Amino acid sequence: MISMVDKQQIIQYWHVEKKSEFEIASVLGISRNTVRRYVKSFNRALEQSRASGLPDLVLSDFLLTVPKYNAKNRGKRKLTTEIIQEIDRHLQENNEKRRTGKSKQIVKGIDIWELLQASGHDIGYTVVSDYIQKKKLGNQEAFIRQDYNPGENCEFDWCDIKLTIGGVERKLYLAVFTMCKSNYRFAVIFQRQDTLAFMEAHIAFYDHLGGVALRMNYDNMRVAIADFVGTHEKKPTVALLQLSTFYGFSFRFCNIYCGHEKGHVERSVEYIRRKAFARRDLFDSLSMAQNYLETVCNELNGKKLTGSTFTIGELMAEERSLLLPHPGRMECFMLQEASIGKYATFSMGTNHYSVPDHLVGQKVDVKVYANQLKIYHQGVVLCTHPRDYGSGQWVITLDHYLRTLEQKPGALHGSAALKQATWEVRQIYESAFRENARDFIEVLQYCKSHEISHEHLWRVYQQLLVKCPSDISVDKFKALLGNNPQEMVTTYPDTEITRFALDLLTEVGEILHKN
Repeated sequence: MISMVDKQQIIQYWHVEKKSEFEIASVLGISRNTVRRYVKSFNRALEQSRASGLPDLVLSDFLLTVPKYNAKNRGKRKLTTEIIQEIDRHLQENNEKRRTGKSKQIVKGIDIWELLQASGHDIGYTVVSDYIQKKKLGNQEAFIRQDYNPGENCEFDWCDIKLTIGGVERKLYLAVFTMCKSNYRFAVIFQRQDTLAFMEAHIAFYDHLGGVALRMNYDNMRVAIADFVGTHEKKPTVALLQLSTFYGFSFRFCNIYCGHEKGHVERSVEYIRRKAFARRDLFDSLSMAQNYLETVCNELNGKKLTGSTFTIGELMAEERSLLLPHPGRMECFMLQEASIGKYATFSMGTNHYSVPDHLVGQKVDVKVYANQLKIYHQGVVLCTHPRDYGSGQWVITLDHYLRTLEQKPGALHGSAALKQATWEVRQIYESAFRENARDFIEVLQYCKSHEISHEHLWRVYQQLLVKCPSDISVDKFKALLGNNPQEMVTTYPDTEITRFALDLLTEVGEILHKN
């Protein structure tokens, strides 16, 4: 096929320069029959333009028409009816596999071509590929653009992320909410994609908004759908019913394998994960990762929405006035009864959590949240622990064992309780009480009975280092801690020795903290 330039050159040589068909063919290096065909077409167009009285229109239409061959009646020599039926059969099997959840086991175009070759059909891969592509184009789905009302719709979805927390690579999960009108985004990190995380994500989102969207949109996630009833009906989980009843919102599910029906959050999941954790994936703790994520979301919500002069946050401020009123914070937990073993711990899964040592042999009630555990005994809160999702972990609080350590002070030095204590407590023990564990335990008991924090204990220790570094005792700790212990402000004389001692103490503390 000649190009548009060749066509223009033929007309130029023939009509303007008066060259013969032979000369034109020689100059352009094309067949004389081709030259003759376009010369005849030009002459016909010229005659029609003179007869019609619209020479500009007819000639322009001819000169601007791209050359093409007439392949209307040309059939496919290799793509026979038998081969078409065979390809269609494989495509139908693919559709059935997608419908039944086997989308990763479909055959691709290259596989269909290989099967045709194995059946003895002489056909090229490009012919098969072109036919499959045309079938796909003929079945393309049309989308209906939505115009949402403010405060009416919100979408929710999960995604997984891999972060290095405290030097250990972990697989975590991101719960993402997107308001449909303003495109306002909110995300929370969880260690599991379970029912408690699903509920706590909603609670955190509504607390953050100070209101509730009228309707929530979900795909077919197991934490939201308990069962499928028939082809289109879905039975919601108890957790979703509890949330919707407490907060007053309605909900809608997408069709099966149609996550794009909630396109806002589908894009938000990828967008937030990329903007936040493609740039940084190393954190000292999970709380630091969550704080970083909140900062990123605030930055994204501070950008202007496409086509708007307002930022996403400003548009969300308008939506807030149209949200359902926030009814308060919903409690979501699983209540379990646990027995306390000889180490003053109870087990949950393969992990162990400590309680005060006087409860050995008794039972406690445990409220299990997504990220923490609350332990009760006879209706009174004993303590809380961060929930550990590892395997075979011991989560121990030193204060829980002070009664036993008073009788067995020698057990303190190698105990897991001391190793898991705060770095301030460990520093005080190593520096001042390593050879006298009984006095150290007495100091901790005094702090516990007077509700003195370990941070305040550390500040008193710094003061004692300045005043009497070589003679630190239990009585001196008690004297300073007992002097308005919750509001004491530590002051130091501004001398060169004081400054040197404080700088040295700070360096030692930082080294211990890193180790």
